[in-house]
Amino acid sequence: MIYAPVSKPTIVTSNITAVETKDFSLTCQATGQIHAYQWFINGVAPAGSRIQLSPDKRTLTLSRLTRRDNKGPYECEIRNPFSSNRSDPFTLDVAYGPDIATIDHIRDQFAMGINVTLSCVADSNPPAQFTWLQNGQSVSNSASFSIITSLNHIGNYTCIATNSFTGLTRTANKTLMIYAPLSKPTILTSNNTEVETKDFSLTCYATGQIHAYKWFINGVAPAGRRIQLSLDRRTLTLRSLTRSFNKGPYVCEIENPFYHNRSDPFTLDVAYGPDIATIVHSADEYPTAANITLSCVADSNPAAQFTWLHNGQPVSNSATFSIIASLSDAGTYTCTASNSFTGLTCTATKNIIIYGPVSKPTIVTSNITAVETKDFSLTCQATGQIHAYQWFINGVAPAGSRIQLSPDKRTLTLSRLTRRDNKGPYECEIRNPFYSNRSDAFTLDVAYGPDIATIDHISDQFTTGINVTLSCVADSNPPAQFTWLQNGQSVSNSASFSIITSLNHIGNYTCIATNSFTGLTRTANKTLMIYAPLSKPTILTSNNTEVETKDFSLTCYATGQIHAYKWFINGVAPAGRRIQLSPDRRTLTLRSLTRSVNKGPYVCEIENPFYRNRSDPFTLDVAYGPDIATIVHSADEYPTAANITLSCVADSNPAAQFTWLHNGQPVSNSATFSIIASLSDAGTYTCTASNSFTGLTCTATKNITIYAPLSKPTIVTSNITAVETKDFSLTCQATGQIHAYQWFINRVAPAGSRIQLSPDKRTLTLSRLTRRDNKGPYECEIRNPIYNNRSDPFTLDVAYGPDIATIDHISDQFATGINVTLSCVADSNPPAQFTWLQNGQSVSNSASFSIITSLNHIGNYTCIATNSFTGLTRTANKTLMIYAPLSKPTILTSNNTEVETKDFSLTCNATGQIHAYKWFINGVAPAGRRIQLSPDRRTLTLRSLTRRDNKGPYVCEIENPFYRNRSDPFTLDVACE
Repeated sequence: MIYAPVSKPTIVTSNITAVETKDFSLTCQATGQIHAYQWFINGVAPAGSRIQLSPDKRTLTLSRLTRRDNKGPYECEIRNPFSSNRSDPFTLDVAYGPDIATIDHIRDQFAMGINVTLSCVADSNPPAQFTWLQNGQSVSNSASFSIITSLNHIGNYTCIATNSFTGLTRTANKTLMIYAPLSKPTILTSNNTEVETKDFSLTCYATGQIHAYKWFINGVAPAGRRIQLSLDRRTLTLRSLTRSFNKGPYVCEIENPFYHNRSDPFTLDVAYGPDIATIVHSADEYPTAANITLSCVADSNPAAQFTWLHNGQPVSNSATFSIIASLSDAGTYTCTASNSFTGLTCTATKNIIIYGPVSKPTIVTSNITAVETKDFSLTCQATGQIHAYQWFINGVAPAGSRIQLSPDKRTLTLSRLTRRDNKGPYECEIRNPFYSNRSDAFTLDVAYGPDIATIDHISDQFTTGINVTLSCVADSNPPAQFTWLQNGQSVSNSASFSIITSLNHIGNYTCIATNSFTGLTRTANKTLMIYAPLSKPTILTSNNTEVETKDFSLTCYATGQIHAYKWFINGVAPAGRRIQLSPDRRTLTLRSLTRSVNKGPYVCEIENPFYRNRSDPFTLDVAYGPDIATIVHSADEYPTAANITLSCVADSNPAAQFTWLHNGQPVSNSATFSIIASLSDAGTYTCTASNSFTGLTCTATKNITIYAPLSKPTIVTSNITAVETKDFSLTCQATGQIHAYQWFINRVAPAGSRIQLSPDKRTLTLSRLTRRDNKGPYECEIRNPIYNNRSDPFTLDVAYGPDIATIDHISDQFATGINVTLSCVADSNPPAQFTWLQNGQSVSNSASFSIITSLNHIGNYTCIATNSFTGLTRTANKTLMIYAPLSKPTILTSNNTEVETKDFSLTCNATGQIHAYKWFINGVAPAGRRIQLSPDRRTLTLRSLTRRDNKGPYVCEIENPFYRNRSDPFTLDVACE
């Protein structure tokens, strides 16, 4: 290997301008046989998490530049085994900001005619450019501008600070308010008239820039629950005005931060009333020809207007008027006081009565006849204006709880008249405030009775052929009239009558005593019973047949005058809860008959006060059952062709009749029958035992199953393909009478949390399939009580993957012209299909492909592995960087002239794929506090130039992982004062 000396490298930057917070790269640009690159920042090797070197160390990248930490200077050095060279130093000038835009502190509010200056500052490199907007319209392009305030200057002012190098913009806002003098306010009211008890509002009306409204009542701020201010305090509302408290005066004041003004005082004249209308004191009652004067007063502002009405008709429009009393002047007088301002009206009323002489009263009774125990009323009948009635009994005022007067005392009512106490005499008197008169005396004749009707005492019962006399008496005024009835038919109109007893005389005898004056009727009753000999009774039953558990009744049937019935069972009186007698004991009921206890014999007996007789004995034959129907023991399950015999028994009196049903259809009417089993004979067999006498039916049921041989089952899957991590189900498909399903995996019963069986065990589900554990083989078996069968083995081929897509290991960076092969692998069943993308565009559909590197091949390469059975896709990524040779850099300066004591910057200007910049001053890396490198080391800044120390020469070098280049030397000519 022959090595030539390496050229001087130059530093090439990734961007023209280094911007704070951005990443910035410096590339060491050089040509020749370069084995290694090395960087120096401020003369030492770069270090820190924010400084990164490319794999070949040709490019130095500064992450998130800062204005202070990343100035430099930066130098890059290249070497091979026999030579080395270093770039000129490179210092960064980091562009930043603007940081924060601030408007110099001034007030927000001004009066008109004030000179106001608005200034904006924002720290920025290079210095920011400023724009001012007023309400969104441009007004200035300088940092400061001035105005003479007017109303046109009201609004929002925005300062916009911009740095075209960083691309950042900052804004600051200030809102100015300019105020003009305020006009004098006036007070507007809500109504033309202020009315007591009404709400009344006063509004402060003014124009201009008003910030606040204030009110004053009698010179002080308003207070109290009845005074309310609107939210903006512009309107003052007085709730429920009063005549004394709300006069005022009221004043409103307006203000803003620079001006204020006050209205003229405003005083209220509150309209009220009329309060109460009052008729001046005068009498309510007058005799005819009296002089009557009526006057009305009512407090009101303004004064009230008056109207008088007599019985609703107008009679006067003045406060006072007079009349000479006559009967037509009686009635209601109404005074109405009105106030048209308040809208109120109040009235006062007086009732006046005019009296004339009263006539002589008479006594009128409520009935023609006064009847004892009845109420009897006497009414005082008279005409005229009567104010009071008064009664006298035997010359004194009436008293006692049985004497009642109507509310007006006109009617006197005697409650429950008596024959001795209420004769009288009675008088009534009438009066009014000016006259009186009395009636003639009135005496009562009280009718009473009949008091009690009584039949003379005789016996109630007789045999036929006896002479009997019936007599009736009753006290009455006037004397009572008598009537006799036999069983409701009239038999005599005298007080007494006689009979010779026969059965025709049986019944009820009624004596009726009547008084036509009192309207009362009294009765007395006597029932006569005439008895003849009794016939022999017979026993009748409620049913033709006596049935066990049913109720059964026996009735004693006989004719004649029967007073009582008696029963005998086995010669003694009936007893026990299950034996009941009707209320007249004629019917004996046996509850829930039993076959052994209720046979008898039964006898019934009849009697009256004079005779008795007994029936013949009666014995029961109790029908019962069938008790329980039972199918004689036989199996429930049979194979086809088996001989099946079914028999049924049931205890019953009389003997039961049998019927057999198969699935509801009749098949036999005998107790026993046989069949040769076939599938159609399966089902429900019902034996029905019946007793037509008891009406009872009982049944017994047997379900018989007939089994045929089972077909061989097959295994059906839920999906065409079994996919790893997915659930997969196998269903046992078979026909026939299947009672149970059973599965076998590798010839044993399935077990484990990932294996689930459906409730009928027909379906086996494998949760989250795996390629190794779930192959099988799988078998399913079906069974019934007679037969069983098993499927052929079934083995799973589990589809999986692709697992992980991997790109075979190759470098990430290449020079142009290199043959590079990209290969992708991914484990998958079935094998994966591959697609390659370059920067999102398809470039190949095979697992591997090759390229001859050029700058067009820079970018991200994605391998996509796909399995259409599993639906899975895996990707792998690799980013390739292809580098071309770097051009020679040049040094650009920040100023046309280098001036002593001033700062001076040199920028390494180059194009291409630059990873790092290096600077060399006099052949070595720059060092010292006065030398600063930008974060990307592209710009070298000399602080406070001196004529001796800063001449140079300066060289910048650029590089990337494969190439580097260096600028020509640059020497300063420092100007001095």
